[in-house]
Amino acid sequence: MKKHMPLQTKSILLFTLIILSVIIGCGWDEHIETLTIGPYEVDCVGAFEQECYLEFNEESQEWHLFYEGIVGFDFEPGFIWTLKVKLKDRGTEIQDVGRYAYHLVEIISKEEASVDERPPRKP
Repeated sequence: MKKHMPLQTKSILLFTLIILSVIIGCGWDEHIETLTIGPYEVDCVGAFEQECYLEFNEESQEWHLFYEGIVGFDFEPGFIWTLKVKLKDRGTEIQDVGRYAYHLVEIISKEEASVDERPPRKP
């Protein structure tokens, strides 16, 4: 004779599987990156006139404009910052903003650098 699992146990298992799927699925649209931000901001034009950070690109060994803000990051001129950031996918429905929202996870380093050196020294 077979024993059947009680309905309450089945319901709890189903609920647990659904919750786990939601938790796991939510993490798929974010990832962690390391950014190097320069010691000053520069005027730039994206969707509108604004000030942009300078981001050091390791591959090209050059500074590039970084048009996005970084939630939780309080920029202070005069330092080269190495930051760990979480990228959250905004999707493609929103116009005039980048695909990702950047959120500060950790300040890895903060090194003094001249705001007069244009472009800044390589980190």
